[in-house]
Amino acid sequence: MAEAKKEVRLVILAKFKEDATPEKIEEAITEYAKLVDVIPAMNKFHWGKDESFRVNLHLHEGYTHIFESSFDSYDGIQEYEDHPEHAVFEQLLLSRTEKLLAFTYEPTIVNLQK
Repeated sequence: MAEAKKEVRLVILAKFKEDATPEKIEEAITEYAKLVDVIPAMNKFHWGKDESFRVNLHLHEGYTHIFESSFDSYDGIQEYEDHPEHAVFEQLLLSRTEKLLAFTYEPTIVNLQK
């Protein structure tokens, strides 16, 4: 397996509070997405909502949303963490979530020959 070059990803799973309205969740997602235009080290941002019910897979443990950001290095993630706009967003997200799970990794590309 070959390792991808110069990319580090930050993945966050979010379990929103029961009283977090769809509008409050949408606002949190919108504010998160804005960071890619404000923090130079943040290259990409993707998000999605759990759809595992479609394949009868019920292992989500209440986490409903996933957020994925990519950076060129771990230093880039630190720059993101230290940025004042991230601090503002983080407080917003923490106020609306019951639980977060964060995972940082370097992707490995798998080329399977058939």
